[in-house]
Amino acid sequence: MKFIVYGAGALGSLFGALLSTKHDVLLVGREEHIKAIEKNGLKIEGATKGIFYPKVKWDGSRYDVVLLTTKSYDTRKAVKEIKEKFGKIAVLSLQNGLRNEEIIAEEMGMEYALGGITSHGATFLQAGKIYHAGKGETVIGELNGKITERIRKIVDAFNECGIETKISRNIKEEIWRKAIINSAINGLTAVLRCKNGEILRDAHAKKLLEEICKEGIRVANAEGVEVGNEVIQKAKEIAYKTADNISSMLQDILKGKKTEVEEINGEIIKIAKKHGIEAPLNEFLTYAIKAMENVRHLG
Repeated sequence: MKFIVYGAGALGSLFGALLSTKHDVLLVGREEHIKAIEKNGLKIEGATKGIFYPKVKWDGSRYDVVLLTTKSYDTRKAVKEIKEKFGKIAVLSLQNGLRNEEIIAEEMGMEYALGGITSHGATFLQAGKIYHAGKGETVIGELNGKITERIRKIVDAFNECGIETKISRNIKEEIWRKAIINSAINGLTAVLRCKNGEILRDAHAKKLLEEICKEGIRVANAEGVEVGNEVIQKAKEIAYKTADNISSMLQDILKGKKTEVEEINGEIIKIAKKHGIEAPLNEFLTYAIKAMENVRHLG
């Protein structure tokens, strides 16, 4: 298959590298990163090791699917750019947040929107180099729940390249589960400034993880999404499997960049208010992390 990875940061570069071992992959990302890959290849350390050589220049040919791995606050802008440059093409979101697929459908058309989640942990080290902090599972699906030929082909391509992937008939539920888990792991690690595994080593942090997940579950249920307390155990499993990972939200804080807290925790708050539910933990995390983006720290 022919894949475009649009927004090739840490996660996008990881998927692009692995897929490039058996498929035609074009990476689209920041100029400095792309130039380093063009010159020396894409270097990966950690759970995956090696130098990979995906394409970084478009030859004008038609591609099958775009893997969208930009920050969720850039989704609309990215999809408009994709449509303008590559035309109408299937777009598979592997992003954080709750509204990406909806935005893709609005900009590209419902039939071009695909949903996905992944729990792989990856950290951007420097231009042309990333760290694969932990392997995880990937789940993708059509928004209408059908098992189509294109979704089968994508799953086969992923699995063929060592990206363990399953098809979901209800990808909306999977996206909600991931958003709840991210609201807890990303939110806590950003505020506590720790790696994912530290949440499980401290009783207070672990209790917060559980309560944030419970809050998200209540909001999802009010929205008509059937998720339960299995999400709490899944959050702990992911924190354990990616113990050495620095969450994307913490990476952004450490670099002085904008986070996705509004698209994750903030979106949970909006939906909670719609249903007359309180979400105090998500409110605290959202306000605290937005303040951390803007307030100058000592030291």
